[in-house]
Amino acid sequence: MMGEFTDSPKTLLESIKNSPANVAFSCAACGYCEHVCPKDISIQEYFVERKKELAPSELHNFGYKAVLFHQVLSFSKSLTTIKKFSTSNYSNVAFMPGCALSSYSPRLVESIIHHLQKVSPGMGVLMQCCGKPTRMLGDMPRFENFYSKLDADIDRLGIDTVVTACENCYMSLKECSPHVKTISLYEWLDMKGIPECSFEHAQIVALHDPCPTRLEKSLHESVRSLLNKMKLPFKEFRFNREKTQCCGSGGMLDVTNPKLAKQQMVSRANQTECQTIVTYCQECARSMSRGGKSGVHILDLLFTPSVAQSFKQPLHGALTSWINRYKTKQIIKNFKVKI
Repeated sequence: MMGEFTDSPKTLLESIKNSPANVAFSCAACGYCEHVCPKDISIQEYFVERKKELAPSELHNFGYKAVLFHQVLSFSKSLTTIKKFSTSNYSNVAFMPGCALSSYSPRLVESIIHHLQKVSPGMGVLMQCCGKPTRMLGDMPRFENFYSKLDADIDRLGIDTVVTACENCYMSLKECSPHVKTISLYEWLDMKGIPECSFEHAQIVALHDPCPTRLEKSLHESVRSLLNKMKLPFKEFRFNREKTQCCGSGGMLDVTNPKLAKQQMVSRANQTECQTIVTYCQECARSMSRGGKSGVHILDLLFTPSVAQSFKQPLHGALTSWINRYKTKQIIKNFKVKI
């Protein structure tokens, strides 16, 4: 943001109220500014309000037609479903894989569900979007309409706890559905157990922390605990945990300012000499691959043998991603517990 639009945080802050739309919609909403500011000033919060002001008249200039198409499809009956099991010890809990993971690999989602049924039998499944794109771009009326569908599915399942694989879903639920207990899948797996595996002979990888959960210390610890249980040698980024930097996809930046997003992807990927960057967010994994390294999801290492062997994710186009989401929906809808 400094290099693109101004010379200092002070100048940027002073100009936010009257900032043009291209500046406001170039905020990645990653929270890093507030964390490193000696006065605890959140430029992000100012930009959030500015986006809301500009949304009615300016969003159409920033790829919003594609975003809205994405959201309408994401909340459609064709790409959403719930699965509840009749009797279980965990009938009050549901697993929510999230849009990115469902778009990436239906088989990965299926493998995770099979494992969760072993370690927490009867856990339901909630395939729904959290509506983050509309919220990040300031279209609050549409966000509230979309999010109400997620709340309705939670009520239909009759659950009080949601286990999320996506860090955006994790934060959305924590902030917008305080009546539901939200737990990260990585904390859940750390408590309940993972498939037996060992990566002790693998090359050292770097661990990237997703920016939405920069302040979730227990989540950071659980992920590192999982890597140690997997015996995977890893290095920390200099900017990690609460100081982590955005992968380039935050705040829908890849849509509103693709040039700046790509610069950040390359910048973040090259903050480590490791060729493989492991993370616990599918968007982050994809961004690190687009930034020139090999981005890999920790869940792939646990549940996808081909990726666990190569440490490389396949990259999909938009059409394949939508097809994958439909396949994920069908897998969940037809899922049966193996006795």
